[in-house]
Amino acid sequence: MIGLTGGIASGKSTVTARLKALGAFVADADEVSREVISFPAVLEKIRETFGGGVFAPDGSLDRVELASRVFSSEKRAAALNGITHPVIREELLRVTGEAEASGLYPLVFVDAALLIESGFNELCERVWLVTAGTDTRIRRIMERDGATYEQACARISSQMPEDEKRAYADVVIENDSGLKELIEAVDAAFFAELKLGPVIDEIRNDYEEN
Repeated sequence: MIGLTGGIASGKSTVTARLKALGAFVADADEVSREVISFPAVLEKIRETFGGGVFAPDGSLDRVELASRVFSSEKRAAALNGITHPVIREELLRVTGEAEASGLYPLVFVDAALLIESGFNELCERVWLVTAGTDTRIRRIMERDGATYEQACARISSQMPEDEKRAYADVVIENDSGLKELIEAVDAAFFAELKLGPVIDEIRNDYEEN
């Protein structure tokens, strides 16, 4: 299992799409986190911790109300994380374990923005980091989200610094150029993981010569 991470506007989503196109299995931590919040055992703990006020009259979780309470208090946010994170970790290990056991995929990844911050990287055999320069990321956030320069800077500064993440990475994919260069970098890293780098280079050389 390989951990895949990267900060906002690094291009991680594009890398994920390419990995899937290459046949890899990619477990999305964000998707899993949205799923586990509806698990009965998780809902029961949320009710015990936050009370019935975060539930709608029909008994379903009022995610908007829960979010408003959690984001206004670090203590409540920590309490919610304490409920959900162990379940998210367990679910990610389950789905990736099943993918590995199936033998259907050449590589299995966990895509998580907070891979390192959550400590999940310690459960991965290797870590890939998708990164780009700060100026590049600021420009992308401004163009993509219509954010101001100050807002873009604030979003980046709220995350773990890229330099710190590099210390945990076995593979760093730089994404300061265009899509073509990014795809080439992903492909090279993918086949290197499969120990097929020399083979791919030979195929490419034969193609170019012909």
